[in-house]
Amino acid sequence: MKDIKTITIVGAGLMVKPMVDYFIEKKVYRIFLLDQYVEKAISIKANRPECTALEWRNNDTGQLDNVIKKSDLIISMVPKVIHIIVARSCLKYKKNMVTASYEVPALMDLKNEVDKQGILILSELGEVPGMDHFGTQMLLDQIKEENGRVLSINSYGSGIPSFESNNNPMGYKFSWRPATVFIAAQTAAAYFKEGKKIHIPGDKLFENFWYVDIDDLGIFETYANKDVEKYIEPFGLDRNISFYRGLLRYSGYCNNMRYMKELGLFDNEKINSFNNKTFLQFISSFVNGGSVENVEKNVADHLGLDINSDFLHRMKWLGLFDKELIPFDKGTNLDVLLNKMLEKMVYAPGEKDMIILHIEIIAEFDGGIKEKRIATINVKGDPDGETAMSRAVALPTAISSRLIVEGKIKAKGLRMPPNLPELYKPALKELKEHGFEFTTKRIRL
Repeated sequence: MKDIKTITIVGAGLMVKPMVDYFIEKKVYRIFLLDQYVEKAISIKANRPECTALEWRNNDTGQLDNVIKKSDLIISMVPKVIHIIVARSCLKYKKNMVTASYEVPALMDLKNEVDKQGILILSELGEVPGMDHFGTQMLLDQIKEENGRVLSINSYGSGIPSFESNNNPMGYKFSWRPATVFIAAQTAAAYFKEGKKIHIPGDKLFENFWYVDIDDLGIFETYANKDVEKYIEPFGLDRNISFYRGLLRYSGYCNNMRYMKELGLFDNEKINSFNNKTFLQFISSFVNGGSVENVEKNVADHLGLDINSDFLHRMKWLGLFDKELIPFDKGTNLDVLLNKMLEKMVYAPGEKDMIILHIEIIAEFDGGIKEKRIATINVKGDPDGETAMSRAVALPTAISSRLIVEGKIKAKGLRMPPNLPELYKPALKELKEHGFEFTTKRIRL
């Protein structure tokens, strides 16, 4: 009988249940599940004795230490600012740590300590980033084996309503933590075009989008996602390459986000008083100084739009011009926006979300032959089970963690899939068993 291994998962958010399910189904793991809202951890645990749900406040490093020192590996599924607390405890007890998040600068600053302690901190293991890296590495290795030279990479990812569940005028529903959507929506990005780096400031993100046609799936908007530069060297690419990583959304999304940001609805810092204030008065404060006369026209004028523009109709649909009282006394502008969004932009029973990963690489081979190599995953959620997004984030993280615990991945230091190329093959092999498989295509250009 195999030894029982202990996995500690810090955070019990929307992406965690499929991860716990994965380990418990293996029957050789016990799980400590920590969250500041212990009821969330208890709900995931259910009646399963292999899982222990614990309340943990991020200022209680003593309790965290007590759990981590008894663990074989730690998975951090908390907001980025909390990763550093988890990492310091992992360093103290020489425990490997895994996270689905993008690399966090505060963790990168621990490089010397991580190297000295001989542990592995492995990031970027979700859907995007994560499985997109696996698909990119797969195509790059195939091209390298055929002595090809990579000219361009376009990598796209998404978490959106499935086609049959895309039934609201915003073209979007929340399948992950809503506040995180708006943090990402204000993060600067950069891509390369024939070796030239194109910077996009966070406040201009949604002014820089275009359409992309995904074979057999349709046409979507895409906008740049983070800065691709850090992946060039790990993937072994020339710096004169064209390299773009973007997100996919249904048509209209980018302008919706652009105009909401221009109004000031994304502000999540300033605490305002909303006592006895209606949503109409709230919106009027951005353009009318509080007067509720001609608010819709003044919003349109403020944004340089026609009064009959799609965006104004979507604002009405959300209820932001309603005379209904805001149901809380204090909060941020984003709190007010999310209040309405979470009334109307969540998945109803029986509805499905969908993830799309689509990677296109153009390469040149002997004789000047050029080909486009394509890899695509399209998976829909189970309306009676888990969302596609939760599985797409949880499973690569859990599979990678298992490979580390079993000693099949022996790397140390600060890593991510592009600089850990031995990870993608076993990870993709097992992901295929769970319904996440890249279909590939070659097109002669």
